[in-house]
Amino acid sequence: MIAIPAIDLIDNQVVRLFQGDYQQQTAYSLDAVNYAGEISGNGLEFLHLVDLSGAKNGQLVHLQQLKEIVSRTTLKVDFGGGIKTREDVESVLKSGANQVVIGSLCVNQPEVVVSWIETIGIDRFILALDTDGVNLKINGWQDSSGKTLEEGMDYFRSFKGLTILTTDIRRDGTGTGPSVELYAELIRKYPDQRWIASGGVESVSDLEALRKIGCYGCVIGKALLDGKITLNELKAFNDACL
Repeated sequence: MIAIPAIDLIDNQVVRLFQGDYQQQTAYSLDAVNYAGEISGNGLEFLHLVDLSGAKNGQLVHLQQLKEIVSRTTLKVDFGGGIKTREDVESVLKSGANQVVIGSLCVNQPEVVVSWIETIGIDRFILALDTDGVNLKINGWQDSSGKTLEEGMDYFRSFKGLTILTTDIRRDGTGTGPSVELYAELIRKYPDQRWIASGGVESVSDLEALRKIGCYGCVIGKALLDGKITLNELKAFNDACL
């Protein structure tokens, strides 16, 4: 399992939200590009970059930060937030992203996302299916889709090797530990997909628990920013996974 640091951006500022609530955000006095350089300098390979402004407003906002991070580091960056069209996908890839994260659109217009996967390539996409425990949430987690995670998977379960990032919003930013049972159930139901966990991780032991059940990856945000896990510990964890 790979441990993936996260940077969430609102108006060019590094932030973390509590349970996806834009009204409950913590801002950090970090420059995103410099922080990405620190992540890369500690020997980590991947970065999860989230354009929260884009997710909220439905348009790309932080492409320049993506370009700068890619140009100044060796990180393989996945980028999500505000991606609505094929042109958006192409802009993100041209800006240097290794993978494009598709959230609301894969819930609202799954047939469109399927066509992109088939023409651009399955390895260039990560689907974000984020749950509040009942329904999938969309539009930067602001709205309920009215669909369950299982219903959201209907269009994608036949795509073997497709990477899917699932955040349990009830745990996100809380430091209460990840939803291990949720991910274990998803891996059992959909063994052909690569599942990335997100939300609630606060210790290396949380990462070990997710690795034990077979998660492909895990995103870590607030725990890093608050010093509960260090970048060196993540590097050591990833080395141990090799």
